[in-house]
Amino acid sequence: MAIILEGIEQSDRDQIENILRSTGFFYEFEIETALEIADETLSKGMEKSGYFWVKVVDEGEVLAFANYGKNSFSTHSWDLYWIAVHMKARNKKLGSALLKAVEENVKKRGGKILWIETSGRPLYASTEAFYVRNGYDLQASLKDFYGPGDPKQIYAKVLTAI
Repeated sequence: MAIILEGIEQSDRDQIENILRSTGFFYEFEIETALEIADETLSKGMEKSGYFWVKVVDEGEVLAFANYGKNSFSTHSWDLYWIAVHMKARNKKLGSALLKAVEENVKKRGGKILWIETSGRPLYASTEAFYVRNGYDLQASLKDFYGPGDPKQIYAKVLTAI
């Protein structure tokens, strides 16, 4: 039975990479950045690194993860940096469960808004639909941000009254 756990362990690092590669969504430099964030968290811990993690584990295997942190330029805004579900575990509502866990953790830490940046390429249409289904509103679209024809889509959800 799949369960949601907080934090990451050294043994999760390869599984995080495997999840990201399985999706076919991420550029190589993005995968490398996610692994650098994992390494920093593993060396410093979540509190000191500022990178918080939740993961879905089933029979010892990480099937999905999310990574988030407080925006240091805001009194109450938090950012979702990564959320990914292994391709073999898609369409099981794991992403929604993870996102809900992130939102609850952010609220417990005093956060009021969760911000999400994603690509606007056609490949990401299902990702954008996922955010909308989970109550996020498109706040901005930055044309050609990531590359030609690849806008940055910025979504947000107010978690508690501001």
